[in-house]
Amino acid sequence: MNQIEKKDAVIKFGLFAFNPIIGFGISLLHIKSNSSYLIFFLFSFIFGISFTVPSDRTIGYTGDGVAYRIKFNRISNYDTNEFQYLVDDYVEFDKGEKDIYAIATTFMVSRVTSNYHWLFGVYAIVFAFFMLKSLRFLTEQKEFTNSLFCFLLAIMFIMSNPIFNINGVRFWTAAWIGVYCLFQIFRNNDKRYIVLACLTPLVHVSFIVYLVVILIALLTKKSNQLWIVLFILSFFVSEVSFFFLESVETYLPEFISRTIRIYTDPEIIATRQESEVWYQFIFSWPPKFIVNIMILFFYKNRKLIEHFPKSYNLYLFLLVWMAFVNFTMLIPSLGGRFFQLALPFIAYIWLTVFNQRQYLRWISIFLICFAPSYLYIINLIFKVTEMEFYVTNPFYLIYKYLLQ
Repeated sequence: MNQIEKKDAVIKFGLFAFNPIIGFGISLLHIKSNSSYLIFFLFSFIFGISFTVPSDRTIGYTGDGVAYRIKFNRISNYDTNEFQYLVDDYVEFDKGEKDIYAIATTFMVSRVTSNYHWLFGVYAIVFAFFMLKSLRFLTEQKEFTNSLFCFLLAIMFIMSNPIFNINGVRFWTAAWIGVYCLFQIFRNNDKRYIVLACLTPLVHVSFIVYLVVILIALLTKKSNQLWIVLFILSFFVSEVSFFFLESVETYLPEFISRTIRIYTDPEIIATRQESEVWYQFIFSWPPKFIVNIMILFFYKNRKLIEHFPKSYNLYLFLLVWMAFVNFTMLIPSLGGRFFQLALPFIAYIWLTVFNQRQYLRWISIFLICFAPSYLYIINLIFKVTEMEFYVTNPFYLIYKYLLQ
């Protein structure tokens, strides 16, 4: 580290010690540096311990974070034998828990403290680790500079699954682990990370289908013409996914069958749709549209992408992935959420292949389409953070949320 980098690091850490929001904002100006990454990690931890939800669902907040706090309070009273019953239920693959990561983490933290802020701090550490490991694939490219174009791509990358999503920690932590593994498997051609990918269903059971898609992509990696056809057809046949899942449900273990019934139950889907206001549908349509348009744009320019082998491998995987996503889009807990995993790879391909000023308008249109989602997340962040998070220093926040 040269003198300029040392001075830059001192300034950033000094500002972070004064106020984490300011330190985080300044670090965005030099995203590529190691000191900025450490600031991002520390900021994520501070956000995690500052994550504040009521002890029960209220009109003001009904997010999943409440359920994790309730479960933490309940498991805090368990002894080792009672926790063993939960593990046994999971291992039997019949009833009970569908995945093990959250309850195991909850139990271990509850052995030390009954303060749920510690739990969300641990959740944030694991979440941020894989989030930032994934972001490195973007920022360590030689094409990544301090330009507006690259900054917007970084926003696209991170906002696909921001730190607020420790609110639904199981799926979204598995998502960053999954993205990291996909970069290693398809960009770096490192098949060893299939082992790590196989652990994602332990974090969220729905990632069983993620493993199936990886297997299909690896076995059919030379069938790109087939997959562009299937990708286009997937716009029109998503209803078939209901019938397919229902047909295989009886042949699967009970805990998976129960999950499928939840995903496909008409009454549950109808209830969700009734709870949505009219503008939610309007705002949810442009992101899906622009992402699919980008995939078609990549297909049109596939000859250019072929000159970048790592990006081309990711493009081929995206064809398979988005065909699956579109196929299951009408099931919110599958295609609706797995859709987000495509965004980091789109950002990477855009940076490495289409890193020219003429494409800036495309990224601007992309972010405009996602703007309502970003504003929604920002609104939720305000709901789970108190004023001290914005106006005090990290030492006070640690004292308030962890030591009091």
